[in-house]
Amino acid sequence: MARLQEIISEAKANSNFIYRGCAFEKYDLVPTLARKLKADVSFDQYNIYSDVVKKAAERGYSEVGMNGLADGLSQHYGLSTSYLDWSYSVYVALYFAFTSYIKQFVNDNILDQHIDRKMYCLRDEFNKHKYCIYRLNKTLYDELKNQYPELPLKLSDTDDKNERMKAQQGLLSSIDSAKVNNEAKIRSSQIKILADWLQSNNPDDFLKQSGNKYSWNNETLLEKITFELPQRDRNYLQKCLKENGAISTILFPDFEGVKKNIEFSEDYNILRDWEIAYQESPFHSKATALEDLLQMANGNQKVINSSLNTDRLGEGEFFPFQ
Repeated sequence: MARLQEIISEAKANSNFIYRGCAFEKYDLVPTLARKLKADVSFDQYNIYSDVVKKAAERGYSEVGMNGLADGLSQHYGLSTSYLDWSYSVYVALYFAFTSYIKQFVNDNILDQHIDRKMYCLRDEFNKHKYCIYRLNKTLYDELKNQYPELPLKLSDTDDKNERMKAQQGLLSSIDSAKVNNEAKIRSSQIKILADWLQSNNPDDFLKQSGNKYSWNNETLLEKITFELPQRDRNYLQKCLKENGAISTILFPDFEGVKKNIEFSEDYNILRDWEIAYQESPFHSKATALEDLLQMANGNQKVINSSLNTDRLGEGEFFPFQ
């Protein structure tokens, strides 16, 4: 299990990698469109479906005057596509991992739910939740692609006309359905499709897998890193994201960014109010003074934060509702 500081330090030390952040460690490198379709859909059918969506999107973007390539616009404006998002910035990847989990956690566990009896279980779940971040060595991938031009895995670089993609320093990965093996499935991980293709077409020059890491030429090509965000790391992450421009109003330079900033702040305040975004006090800490208890009962937020060890807000993009 990696620590947040380790992930950030390694990213600072090596500029060869691009990153994809996920809210759950179980998430694999499978696009939304593939997850929505039946598992036995062939790549030919998958390609037809994808092309229909792309043509409809191109027509629509032209009608409303949106600039940029249709694939990137569709991916960054919420359509289900055959692409996966990546970023040159580890902070952008961490932003998406963290905020996506907050939104889903609140939706699944708090909204319209009776959570009183399971608050402590939810707090434990929130504090010990496992996220993941993928890092792909783009420099090594370019070497691999140069040696094997027929690789089924494709990377599309940032489309600067797409304002969201530009702000997120984004890239897209996809599978060229015309180049996959016959046994390939649309719900297979993109890295597995690549590894199987190399194994079939160049058995002497395959990807070596060790756990969640794939290597080529004795260098890491792709690695899946699992991590937790205990309270100290959550507070540190919020500060890091703001300092490095990975906040909603920058990554979504339109009304959506404003909306996300307010909604994420609202969700975080809900988690604090329910004492879920919270860390238990150590056993040796002093008992709460009667004066503090009275101030807490009267809604003194500073005393509440101090005594209950709720997550800090205000140093990052999320703001307290008080």
